Amino acid sequence: MTSHARYLELLHATGGRRIGVIGDIMLDRSVFGVVDRLSSEAPIPILDVSRECEHLGGAANVVNNLCAMGDRPVLFSVVGDDGNGLLLRTLLGEHEGIETVILADPSRPTTVKLRLFAQNRHIARADFESRAPVDQRLWRELAAAFETAAPGLAAVVVQDYNKGLLTAEFIAELLRIARQHRVMVLVDPKFENFFAYRGATVFKPNLREAAEALAVRLQDRASIERAAAELRSRVDAENLVLTLGKDGVILAGADGRCTRWPAFVRVVSDPAGAGDTVISIMASVMAAGGTAAEAVVLANCGAGVICEKVGVQPVARDDLEDAVRRHTDAGPTDHATGPSGSSS
Repeated sequence: MTSHARYLELLHATGGRRIGVIGDIMLDRSVFGVVDRLSSEAPIPILDVSRECEHLGGAANVVNNLCAMGDRPVLFSVVGDDGNGLLLRTLLGEHEGIETVILADPSRPTTVKLRLFAQNRHIARADFESRAPVDQRLWRELAAAFETAAPGLAAVVVQDYNKGLLTAEFIAELLRIARQHRVMVLVDPKFENFFAYRGATVFKPNLREAAEALAVRLQDRASIERAAAELRSRVDAENLVLTLGKDGVILAGADGRCTRWPAFVRVVSDPAGAGDTVISIMASVMAAGGTAAEAVVLANCGAGVICEKVGVQPVARDDLEDAVRRHTDAGPTDHATGPSGSSS
């Protein structure tokens, strides 16, 4: 069992590395207020708005989290040629050390997620987006920029939200470039093109995505562990990390063994952005020399921190250190098991 001293040592070793981020970026707009009455027009609550705020979302939230870890992200993405796209660029420009290759596509809107909160509880969401595939010219330009940057990258995070950027052809080209330059690849997939990410260093679906990809019901420990092992084999990933929400996280490694950790969270206030947090911290830790298992533990701590907060935001290093001190001496709840779910 690794002590929290080792995790703190790893955490202090993170930062200062160039890490690529490729994927769908979006503007997260949050509206906060109080509900104390219903509308006379329909049986719906009326939110008396007290404040609004905008944050970096999607792959841009990964960038935000990498900045919080002290790394120097390089972002490759597409936005609409609109005011929200300009606002996203402005928010990214407020962070020192971020390099961006962001192309404007006048044929599509910038993706916006509008969340409504009443008494700090998430009550509704509206999405403004296009999920049509981006023009081939745009992803080829991004691929060329990635190939130029690749020799200087410690890792690349591919954050797929199925908003049209990561087509099957683009994914294949990204993986080819990463293999050629020996860049570690961490993937957060979505339903479309799920099995296109073959050969990644880390493949990180959540439980719902895994169940849909395999067309099975995942309810008990044995079925979940079998699914994790099967998915790792089918996508030929070195490591498969399966996030289980309130039930924690499973790591299926190249040796075919599965290990589960509990969710390091006290009270869930808002899970939005937790997946971005996990993949960001894993990339930073593994780029600093940590193993996949060590990276999972630190990322699991970070996910617990963000779930206790309201709204999409990065995890502050001090909060992550506090979570490490609280949780990491406990170790995994389950011992390592074989791919069939039996003890090995």
